[in-house]
Amino acid sequence: MEGPEQPARAVAAAPPRSVIHSMIWATVPALLLVQLLASAGIEVSSFLSQMRQLDARIARAAESRAHLIAEPLWKLRYAQVTAVLGEILHDEAISAAIVYDDTGSVVARVPAQPVTSGATMVSRSIDYSNGNITVQAGRIAIAYSYGAIYAETGKALARLFVAGLLATLVTLLALRISANIFIGKPLSVMMSAIQRSKRDGRAYQADISSTNEFGQLAQAFNAMQHTTSDALEQLRHLAWHDPLTGLPNRRSLTERLAILSRTARIPDALISFCFIDLDDFKGINDTFGHDAGDRFLVHIAGLLRDAVDQDDWVARLGGDEFVVIRPDVADEPAAQAFAARLLGAISEPVRLHDKQVVPRASIGLAVRRADDPELAHLPALADIALYHAKSKAPGTIAVLNEELQRDYRRRRELELAIPAGFAEREFEVWYQSQVDLDTNEVVSLEALIRWRHPDHGIISPAEFLPLIERSGNASRLTNYVLTDACYALNRLAAAGRPEIRIAINLPPSELADQSFADHMQETCTRLGVAASSLELEITEGSLINNIASASETLRRLRAMGATIALDDFGTGYSSLAHLRRFPLDKVKIDKAFISDIPDSAEDKAIVGVIASLAGTLDLTLVAEGIERAEQAQAMTEMGVRYGQGYFYQRPQPLDAVLKLLERQAVAEGTSRVLATSPSLVPELWVPEPAE
Repeated sequence: MEGPEQPARAVAAAPPRSVIHSMIWATVPALLLVQLLASAGIEVSSFLSQMRQLDARIARAAESRAHLIAEPLWKLRYAQVTAVLGEILHDEAISAAIVYDDTGSVVARVPAQPVTSGATMVSRSIDYSNGNITVQAGRIAIAYSYGAIYAETGKALARLFVAGLLATLVTLLALRISANIFIGKPLSVMMSAIQRSKRDGRAYQADISSTNEFGQLAQAFNAMQHTTSDALEQLRHLAWHDPLTGLPNRRSLTERLAILSRTARIPDALISFCFIDLDDFKGINDTFGHDAGDRFLVHIAGLLRDAVDQDDWVARLGGDEFVVIRPDVADEPAAQAFAARLLGAISEPVRLHDKQVVPRASIGLAVRRADDPELAHLPALADIALYHAKSKAPGTIAVLNEELQRDYRRRRELELAIPAGFAEREFEVWYQSQVDLDTNEVVSLEALIRWRHPDHGIISPAEFLPLIERSGNASRLTNYVLTDACYALNRLAAAGRPEIRIAINLPPSELADQSFADHMQETCTRLGVAASSLELEITEGSLINNIASASETLRRLRAMGATIALDDFGTGYSSLAHLRRFPLDKVKIDKAFISDIPDSAEDKAIVGVIASLAGTLDLTLVAEGIERAEQAQAMTEMGVRYGQGYFYQRPQPLDAVLKLLERQAVAEGTSRVLATSPSLVPELWVPEPAE
């Protein structure tokens, strides 16, 4: 592969030839050739003309000599003939002259110059006339040469070649000077402007005052540079600013932090970094439309601008995220007061589609010294605090501290370990019983996921489930639990308890996925389990946020025979009356309403209302979080049929649950409360979070 690429690189690396050099190399050979051809043509014409003139002169000489020697030749006066021939030897072109008598014999010969190249001969008859008769007395022949003409012509050609070469050199010099002045200099000036523009990112003008075509080209170039300058300025502004609000963007943030680090008045000056995230901005977009959402963001940007001082810095990082930096604060309480002022400014109402909306936001606050090495990481540090505020108490300010940083590091470590957790089967499915409150019979098991981490031990689902959802592994986890539940159903059937069903929690992403029902059917068929043995637990929020897709998915699952249960009822924002449109079979009352019963009359009243509505809608009720016998008794009295909680059994691996079920079957006539049996896996018990 390297061979073919090397010539290409060599060509690319070769320096470009200037236009002047190109013009010279293209013009000079042609100019020299034209001059030589023209000179040669002139000399050849002159040479031919001289040859014709010489031929004519020799012919005249032959005629005149023939006339002069006619009488001497006829009268046999050969000496006189020779004398007449000698008179023509002064012509250097003539090399010899011969006279023949009428019999063809040579009667006179006059040799002259040695015969050279290019010799030729002319012959004329000699006629004698005495007035009465005219007879041919003989013939004269003259030999002559073109050598002198050749020599002169050669010298002339040499002189013309030298003169042409000198003229070419003079022309070349003039061409180079004029090309440099009229072509090279304008091009060089424009190229310099282009190179400076590439280096500095600015548009430079070409200083050319000529009025010829290159001057006009320079004017056009300058006009283009002016237009380009405006465009570059706009692009530069767009590169460093948010196009919607006009605030600096994320790219500007990095530069701003570097500037703050260099220009701080004192090295240990405190810099306050507020990471602001609007609460429920998605709801505004969904309710009022994206155009209104954009106007809302512009409004928030204006509020933040008005709330800060001249030295403060406001930016929008994208979406509903804003940043405010105060370069010099007295201490952390002052930074918190400044953040509280920002929250108050953001809360100014705004009208969208004739509706008054009160903005709400959460702020993550980080305070660092100007010379702190972590200053460049302020956005990430403040984001840690923001994450805490959004997850624990939206609409508040969370200040970054060492504890939050430790939590963040642990959260990142666990998030990165999720793929390995699946690969190494560190995730375990435990099961907790649901019992009939009247008979204490186990009617179903809820599948609950646990993570046995090699370094951190058993990790609560309250900690790792949000990480799995955020990492996009929710579907993988659901399939993991579903497959384990199907194997558990087969083991229950083999243990003689085929009537016990297993409930699994269905996340919102699966409820919105139209293909989940097909996947569950395929898994049940492959593992030999009836879908009617499965119970799918969903939350109120997943229903309300995905009404259309959730309804379709639930109808398909119910048509397969699966039971649909509404989990954690009472903690969301819906009601049983509102949920009549959904195909539900069971409602699980959240343990928050059970924990204070029977002492809390208010909770008893709420549970009583729920039980009454459930009876009207023909829904089965399950009470979660039963931990004491009096709670179980109260639930029975209020018409709740099924219960679940530590009073009956803590979540345990399937092997432990099967042994407890076996012990329950053997212990006839004894209490069937499973909690009275010692746990087989006490080391796995952890405080049970909300599922």
